[in-house]
Amino acid sequence: MRAMRAAPGKGNDMTRVGIIGCGYISRFHSEGYERAGAKIVHACDLRKEAAEAVGSRYSARVSTDYRAVIEDRDVDLVSVCTIASTHKEICLAAMACGKGVVCEKTLTDNAADSAELVRASRQTKAFLSVAYMKNYFPAVVQAKQMLAEMGDVTSIYVRTWHFHPQLWQSPAPEDVLQHPSRIVRNYGGGMLVCGGSHVLNLLCGFAGRPTKVIGAMQSRPGMDFDIQTNAMLWLPAGGVAHFEAFWHPFSAIGYERNGWDERIEINTAKGRLELYTVLWNGSENHGVLLVHTDAETGRVTEYRFPAVNVFDLEMAGMIEAFEGGGPATPSVADGYVVDELIEHITSSHKQGGKGLPVTYRVQ
Repeated sequence: MRAMRAAPGKGNDMTRVGIIGCGYISRFHSEGYERAGAKIVHACDLRKEAAEAVGSRYSARVSTDYRAVIEDRDVDLVSVCTIASTHKEICLAAMACGKGVVCEKTLTDNAADSAELVRASRQTKAFLSVAYMKNYFPAVVQAKQMLAEMGDVTSIYVRTWHFHPQLWQSPAPEDVLQHPSRIVRNYGGGMLVCGGSHVLNLLCGFAGRPTKVIGAMQSRPGMDFDIQTNAMLWLPAGGVAHFEAFWHPFSAIGYERNGWDERIEINTAKGRLELYTVLWNGSENHGVLLVHTDAETGRVTEYRFPAVNVFDLEMAGMIEAFEGGGPATPSVADGYVVDELIEHITSSHKQGGKGLPVTYRVQ
């Protein structure tokens, strides 16, 4: 294994970033890094034209093989924005070359591979974070701080509904009826993976790792992915989480009345917190709402946060942690836990909704 290059410290050279995978999500990474003061020095995509588009914007080198990025001595940190089935190979290779890694969610497309990445990062002491950006909403940060004083969680209701009317067309679009469908090829799964993974990550951050799950998944005839997943998850302190992820056809529902309907309700013996999030790729338009109800006094307090670009906050946080040698947030272990829960929920569904204890391969 190559010696790990020391991360730039404050006052020294800026962190130099390589982008691996130049599709839609990579824009949020690269723009966030630039605004955080990092420099994009290498862009890579199997489609040369996609890599060149990013490369020309940042005057960065361009390649079509990820190995060119991780072997580039001018690259300190890489963002892996490829499909989940390629994450394990790229992350392992990047860590072996001494690079820090920010991996787009989900960590991999199966729990065993994700557990392997946890072990590898611990062995190499590499910086490896998973891009669950919602952790960086100021409302989420405050909710976690408040929960530390509110006692054990007794119940959580987690709802993430995303507007996707194309899936409700009759007949459905041809590309979602092929096997494997475009959605499975690109994302490794349906709504549970694409949208549910984010709120599973938040759920664990609020209440710890679930100990048991029951899952049920629904689709439309001919589709090879879920459009709706429901689950119950038993929490380590004895409470229960109720989870629903749904691709729906309603254009005007939710906090912003734009079809994005994501709400998290957290209950303890001392009170209740409610989070109302905003459209994932338009967070700069509206602020997230946090509502606190005090059980003893009955007082209800609304915390209305200003609109922020949460990806900018995320990438600034990644750079700060990387340069400071601090822990990655979310950690690679956080990413693994989500993949383990996805696997258990799916397995429970396949077994007719059987309750399954969750066995974690790494702690």
